[in-house]
Amino acid sequence: MSHASGYADFARFVEQATAAQALAWRGMERVADLHLQALEGHARAASGLMADAMSATDEASVRVLMARGGDLQREGVQRAASAAGDMFDVAVETATSLGALAGQPARA
Repeated sequence: MSHASGYADFARFVEQATAAQALAWRGMERVADLHLQALEGHARAASGLMADAMSATDEASVRVLMARGGDLQREGVQRAASAAGDMFDVAVETATSLGALAGQPARA
């Protein structure tokens, strides 16, 4: 029902804007969680390597550390790529949901 003041249209706008904002915040929260998980993985790997580096006493242990550092770097890149893909998936889901929300027909 349309009111002379246009209140019904404005109320619908506010309702849709609130729903869109909630969707966007949920998407951002999921992306932030994924980002923090990846960062946590990097920090764990680096701190473990640094702890081992402090206890290295001879050339052989340093060589092992260098090889392990290369492996950790490779794993870090893989972890970052995986996290980026997951973040992209969340962005696509959020955009799809927002598009569906924007495309809802007006209620009578």
